[in-house]
Amino acid sequence: MQNEERVFETFLRQYREIFRVLINAAEQITSQYSVSFEQYLLLKQIHEQRNITLSELADSTRTTRSAAARKLRALLLDGFVEQEAKMDDRRVKYLRLTTKGANVEHDIRQAFLQSATTWEEIPSNLSGKDINEFFTQYQQNIAIWDRTRPKFRRPVLRAKKKTAGNH
Repeated sequence: MQNEERVFETFLRQYREIFRVLINAAEQITSQYSVSFEQYLLLKQIHEQRNITLSELADSTRTTRSAAARKLRALLLDGFVEQEAKMDDRRVKYLRLTTKGANVEHDIRQAFLQSATTWEEIPSNLSGKDINEFFTQYQQNIAIWDRTRPKFRRPVLRAKKKTAGNH
């Protein structure tokens, strides 16, 4: 049991460190363009999918509609994204990148591609291909684990039955 606990703590420490390094690297790039990494993911998806709606955007980026709307609001205000109502149903709004948004999405994409070339410089005997394969396999293993793990269920609190003597 003690060994399992030590393995678990080591895993958590390594996971947090890898996650922190990757998020910091991503945020360093996107913050130069006054967007968060999460906002960049929205820009990227809007760029790749013409006439996407907010609901479709939330689904494709695996976030809630309200979270996507909050991130999108800033992109709209900063002039990176515009909305256009559907002709036959004005309630449906299509999202499109403005010229400014398309330029920022392109520049950030190029910065990420340039950053990816530095993976070759990681001091180890792993190649960039090995690292990408590791992350792909890790992601697949996490997806399998997530589908098969026992789901946490909140304990149901049962009301105490009243007896004749209790009121």
